Amino acid sequence: MQRNGGETTIQLDMSRDKARVYAELAAFLDEAARAARTPLSGFRVGAAALGNSGRVYLGANQEFAGLPLNFTVHAEQAAVVSARARGETRLTALAVSAAPCGYCRQFLTELKAPLDIVRNGEARPLGAYLPHAFALERGGENLLSRAAVPNADDLDGLACAAAENSYAPYTGTRSGLALRTSSGRTYAGWLLESGAYNPSLTALQTVLTLRALDGAADDAVAEAVLAEAGPAPLAPLLPALLAVVAPRAAVRTIPLNDAP
Repeated sequence: MQRNGGETTIQLDMSRDKARVYAELAAFLDEAARAARTPLSGFRVGAAALGNSGRVYLGANQEFAGLPLNFTVHAEQAAVVSARARGETRLTALAVSAAPCGYCRQFLTELKAPLDIVRNGEARPLGAYLPHAFALERGGENLLSRAAVPNADDLDGLACAAAENSYAPYTGTRSGLALRTSSGRTYAGWLLESGAYNPSLTALQTVLTLRALDGAADDAVAEAVLAEAGPAPLAPLLPALLAVVAPRAAVRTIPLNDAP
């Protein structure tokens, strides 16, 4: 195992026996769970996703006081969001500290590839947890097909780039949200759809998750820009949602086709 660079990168040696690799992957669960935000349940969950590259991506559940329970981001989802934000194109295993709920099992089917679930020293394929998953087949795109890292000089451009990287094979909606925090850090999130619709993650959920996993959950949002187009918009809800989680943020919405 190696950790590299100023931004911590965890790299596992994939040439070793799978059982040893999975045991090492599971050893990161306590570290992952430390990023959990649980003002509602007090129940912290960690997840560690293993990319085909050998890199490890940590996730933790994120709850938001004052918002509906279905706005919660589960640890498994957070780990996938982290992997996607860092350009990973395939996951081979996901270690979890608690059994994946049905919601997460359905969300993970959007990876559309074999995935081992590692729990309590045992590895079982995702299909064993969800043998009859609901699926809407729409071509060959999967959750990590567009695992491109948005890059732009300003929030409008960042929001636009994030929107174009949305995973939205079912509605065709493109939605990206860029945030600037009080300390000047920037983050961008995208819409991630599920064929079952309800397990989908909005651009606001993904960007807040990335901020939390970066250790900046308490770095207040100063400015937010949403760029989107399509039949399932976040825009009508965004001001009310941000009024709860970022009450001092300046919020703008720009039509995606007009964004620079």
